Amino acid sequence: MIDKQSHVPIYIQIEQILSKKIDDGSLKPGDPLPSETVLAEQYGVSRMTARKAVDYLVRQGVVERQRGRGTFICEQTLDLKMALPLDSHLTSSEVANSLNSSIVNKLLHLEKVTASQKVCETLGIEENSQVWFMKRLRLVGAVPFVFESTYMLIDPYFDDLTEAHLNSSKYLYLDSKGLKVKGSEKQIRAELPGEEVRRHLGLKRDDPVLYARSVAQLEDGKPFEVSDIYYNQEHYTFTLSANR
Repeated sequence: MIDKQSHVPIYIQIEQILSKKIDDGSLKPGDPLPSETVLAEQYGVSRMTARKAVDYLVRQGVVERQRGRGTFICEQTLDLKMALPLDSHLTSSEVANSLNSSIVNKLLHLEKVTASQKVCETLGIEENSQVWFMKRLRLVGAVPFVFESTYMLIDPYFDDLTEAHLNSSKYLYLDSKGLKVKGSEKQIRAELPGEEVRRHLGLKRDDPVLYARSVAQLEDGKPFEVSDIYYNQEHYTFTLSANR
């Protein structure tokens, strides 16, 4: 029942009721969701409130609107959700391994390019220096989790970098050269991605991503790569532990 005295917004209460019906099997994949008019009458609310509840379920991927037909319960996929802590430097592979899953790296592009002035300044290298430019897709099974676009030093450390290293593990490659990663600095925001990112992450046009601009440093504090990282927000949460 709806509690109009509750601090929980009414549309959220309706969403919770409908979610429970989906979870317990009262509403099954492929079943139509009651129309917004029916929901409004059933719960004694305005049609706008009923629409907000349905919109919330649509954004969660629980139901899908089909033009000219109505709104239907989606097939529920395996809930692959990784929590990436903001207060420690863990790679996606390390987080996935902690969940008994494994990351598959898929190299999409690798070439040597002349770095822009901004990349040179960020990496602390001379103007017009050559760097590696790469694009990688990271998956758990067949599910795409992360799309990353990275500029990485060539000299003096990584002149022998190959596609095989990047399809395996970049950090294992660093370890093999006796190099340790100190950490990284990230600036994170939500944004609507471009077509290339949407295509590789399997997102719809209005699906947001969690975007991070990341600069990673070696143990001596030297920056060695700068990356644009796009996290599929359906499968990621970020956590932060703060001491008072």
